[in-house]
Amino acid sequence: MKAHPLDYLFSTLALGLLLALALGATAVFSSVFARPFLGAYHVLADALLFLLAFGLLCALGARLLLRAYPLGEGLIAMDDPRFTAWKLYTVLYEFGCGALKPFTVMFFRPLLQVLFGARIGRDVALGGKLVDPHLIRLEEGAIIGEGSVVTAHAINSGSILLAPVLIRKGATIGVGAVVYPGVTVGEHAVVAANAVVRSGTSIAAGEFWGGVPARCLRRPGEAPPGQEGAPEA
Repeated sequence: MKAHPLDYLFSTLALGLLLALALGATAVFSSVFARPFLGAYHVLADALLFLLAFGLLCALGARLLLRAYPLGEGLIAMDDPRFTAWKLYTVLYEFGCGALKPFTVMFFRPLLQVLFGARIGRDVALGGKLVDPHLIRLEEGAIIGEGSVVTAHAINSGSILLAPVLIRKGATIGVGAVVYPGVTVGEHAVVAANAVVRSGTSIAAGEFWGGVPARCLRRPGEAPPGQEGAPEA
C-alpha cells in the first residue's frame, strides 16, 4: 500500500493531539478524585481513565473525519485525498480499539464498533473483526464467528475499493471466514467456517455457503449432502 510522508504527518499530529487531550483529562480527574480518595492506588485508576479517554477521543475523531470525508462506496486512487483520509480513519480506529480493549468484553464489542460508525442491531454476537465499520451493517441476531473478518475494503494496484457489507437478520458468519466488500448475506443464511466470500457476492436468504472461494452448497429446503432420500424417522 502506497504511503506518503503526509500520511505519517497527519497521523502523528492527530494521535499527538488526542494523546495530549487524554493526558489532560486524566490529570484533572486524578487531582480532583483519584488522589484524594485512592491515595497511592490512584495510578491504576489514572491508567484506566487514560485508556478510556484516549479510546473515546479516537472514536470522536474518526466520526468527525467521516463527516468531512464520508468515505462512501467507490474506487479511490491512492493519490486521492480521500485515500489519505481513509488511512487516517483506519489509524484512529485501530488505536482507539486497542485503547478500549480492556473495557470491551464480548457483550460490549458491538457498542465499540457503533462508536466508529457501524450500524448494528440488537442481539448481535460479534466474535470476529470488522474492518471499515462505517460501511458495515449487522442486522438483529447476526452472528460473526470468532476469528472471522468482515471487511468493506480491498486494495488493488493503485486504488482501493470501498463497498458496504450487509449481514442481514439472523445470518451467521462462521469461525475464521472472510467476507469481502460489497457482499450481502441474506436472512438466516450461513457462511461456513474458513470460507472466503468474494467481493460483490449476494447470498440469498437461508442459503448455506462454503469453500474458497465460497459457493452455494445448500439452498433452503434442500437436505444436507449425503442425506438425500433418507427415510423419515
